[in-house]
Amino acid sequence: MDNDLSEGDYRSLDEFRYAIRCYLRFCEETAQTAGVEPQQQQLMLAIRVLAAEGKARIGDLAESLRIRPHSAVELVDRLVSHGLAVRQQAEVDRRYVHVRLTPEGERKLNEVSSRNRAELRSAGVTLVRVLQEIIDASRDGASPAPNREPTPSL
Repeated sequence: MDNDLSEGDYRSLDEFRYAIRCYLRFCEETAQTAGVEPQQQQLMLAIRVLAAEGKARIGDLAESLRIRPHSAVELVDRLVSHGLAVRQQAEVDRRYVHVRLTPEGERKLNEVSSRNRAELRSAGVTLVRVLQEIIDASRDGASPAPNREPTPSL
């Protein structure tokens, strides 16, 4: 593994980090505008995806968010108290509790996710370009080419 990084390598890594942070900040602000905390919105997205696969249990949600199970329980508790999610005992194995979104939770998730998707379609151009530069440079063993065009504001 080549540990020698050029100025171009550092520049590409920083540009990629910046583009990701801009997108994540946009997502945080969008969630707050919709009246949910960013972590709650992330949990709602995980519930939506995992419930469709029949896997929306606390452990599954914790893994998806890369948090501890007790933190996932607290987040689920907050969603339930706001009427955005409900718990249901599993039909096959009653020891398990599944989480699903309520119609209001679905509505809020759709509102936030629609905005985030639109922003990602715009910001994604920069993310893909810089990531491709990093991949190409690592494949070729060369440093990425300097940024030829200004990064659009995200």
